[in-house]
Amino acid sequence: MLTQPTVARDIVAEPRAVYRARLLNPQSAEAFDYLPDGALVVNADGTIAEVVAASRIADDASHVTLHDFRPHLLIPGLVDVHSHLPQYDAVAMDGGELLSWLQAHIFPAEARFANPEKARDAAERFFRDMLAHGTTTAAVYATIHQEATSVAFSVAERLGMRAIIGKVMMDQNAPPMLCEDTETSLKQSEELCQQWHGRDRGRLQYAFSPRFALTCSMTLMRRAGELARQYNAYVQTHLSENLDELKWVKRLFPQAQHYTDVYRRAGLLGAKTLMAHCVHLSDEEFDLLQKTDTRICHCPSANFFLKSGIMNLVKAMKRHIHVGIGTDVGAGPSLSLFREMGAACLASKARWAMERFYRERLLEVWAEFSMLGARGTQLFRRVLAHLELDEEAHVADPKLVFYLATLGGARALGLDHHIGNFAPGKDADFVVIDTTPIDPTHDESEDQSLDTLLSRLVYRGKGTMVQATFVRGRRVHEEAQGRRAKFCQRLGSC
Repeated sequence: MLTQPTVARDIVAEPRAVYRARLLNPQSAEAFDYLPDGALVVNADGTIAEVVAASRIADDASHVTLHDFRPHLLIPGLVDVHSHLPQYDAVAMDGGELLSWLQAHIFPAEARFANPEKARDAAERFFRDMLAHGTTTAAVYATIHQEATSVAFSVAERLGMRAIIGKVMMDQNAPPMLCEDTETSLKQSEELCQQWHGRDRGRLQYAFSPRFALTCSMTLMRRAGELARQYNAYVQTHLSENLDELKWVKRLFPQAQHYTDVYRRAGLLGAKTLMAHCVHLSDEEFDLLQKTDTRICHCPSANFFLKSGIMNLVKAMKRHIHVGIGTDVGAGPSLSLFREMGAACLASKARWAMERFYRERLLEVWAEFSMLGARGTQLFRRVLAHLELDEEAHVADPKLVFYLATLGGARALGLDHHIGNFAPGKDADFVVIDTTPIDPTHDESEDQSLDTLLSRLVYRGKGTMVQATFVRGRRVHEEAQGRRAKFCQRLGSC
């Protein structure tokens, strides 16, 4: 087993500390505070004391430790609402759609987690790389293996990650080496929840994780939902990702009105439920998610990668459904939420362009419909509505997606009273960003506009920008440390 360098010496909170830099602080999907020369004041317990202009910090600051990161940028820690730890080693394996891809690449990768040492090594690399990309909070799927899931929790705990983790649950239509007995799956999941849920003042939490309706019996899903409510834990699963998946769900659950109704019947919908993808939802399904306050995990790169489609992000936002962004490694090719922000904007633009194209094509044949009189008009409107072309499309912008990766993601997880932006009393989860790699002018001047800054972060952002990552005021990653960790992994020790 590879010996990893400890980071314990780096995660000791100091007495009150001041971090001076440019500060970007989201307040909503439209409103941002930007301080070109700001100060983030952090209490000894890792909570935020105040956010002020640097000029308001007293000259005599002997009672605090000053960290001057100028001209770098401080942003809130990024929130990844959907990812798969065991799939990291199978990342970017191209070819096929969801179901064939799972069989060819993912299920074999997950089976290897029966070996706890394999699981530990993978968890070390996964969480270190998340922190190196500026992600401080993540909702993560493990495998069906109880010990491997416990190992993932222990690694996240030691590295300082804020994580929601769940053991995958599958009791039907899964490969023999990954298909569980229903009672065993429920028992092991409950034991993990009892062991880890709420650890370290809520930094670690549990998610009951029935993989998706294809691989879970109704009994398993219903009882998983009951356990989640009993322990006030999360539920995470997948919804409406792939068209072949939808057809199979319809055959397995013929009584259900639609895919989302399967989860409603199982009692899985609610404010602590995270539904990944949601690409092919009907209006009725969007309405049901809104009514039950169920949360959506938008994974644009993975949706492109597996040819699944483009989620209607704007429709979800119009319905006031809480949405966060997920990397969905390994269908998503990277743990970078900056890359996902850009993908979310591009996906929205692609949807807008397609809808405009098909609307124009339909209008060209309007005359043929109109020849049928009122019946033709009614039919034409039905076609427009069925293809979701009956209203003008809108496009996601950098402000929206940056919000979804920070405060919006925190709200999707129900953690916005703890994290998501710089507000007094919240935990000091933040990232130090060197913006010169994404700016062709190599300009980190204080007079750079907010719109320019956000646009370049979203469309050109990359992991190499991250200089340091903090959780609860404790440094859990820094660039030099990250390079040393990778060297030690190759060497086998340090």
